[in-house]
Amino acid sequence: MTGPSFRVYVRLDTDATALGLVGALDLDGTAQLRAAFADCFARCSDRVVLDLCDLRFCDCAGLNVLVEAKATADRIGIELCVEGAHAQVARLFALTGAGDLFADDMPRLPPRTV
Repeated sequence: MTGPSFRVYVRLDTDATALGLVGALDLDGTAQLRAAFADCFARCSDRVVLDLCDLRFCDCAGLNVLVEAKATADRIGIELCVEGAHAQVARLFALTGAGDLFADDMPRLPPRTV
C-alpha cells in the first residue's frame, strides 16, 4: 500500500502565507485542499502564494477548487497568486483560461505553430 498521492503544506512568512501542493491533485485531494484554504483564509495575511513546484498533476476537480479559492480570496480581499507551475499544470491553466485569474507570474505557453 502506498501513501497518499497528494498533500498540502503551509509555510507562514512575514509577508505572505504559502500553500505548497505536492503530488497529484485530483478528486481524492480536493477535500484536503478545501480545508487548507479555509484554514488559511481564516487566519492568514493579505497574500497567499500557491507554490506548485511539486504539483505534478491536476485534473478538473482540482482546478475547480483552485478557481473557487481564487473567487473566495477576491471576495474577502486576499491576494491569491500562483508560482512554479510545471508543464502539465501550466498547460491545464492555459487551455482553460484559469491562468488569467491568478497573478502575472504564471508561466505562459508559447503559441502553437501549425
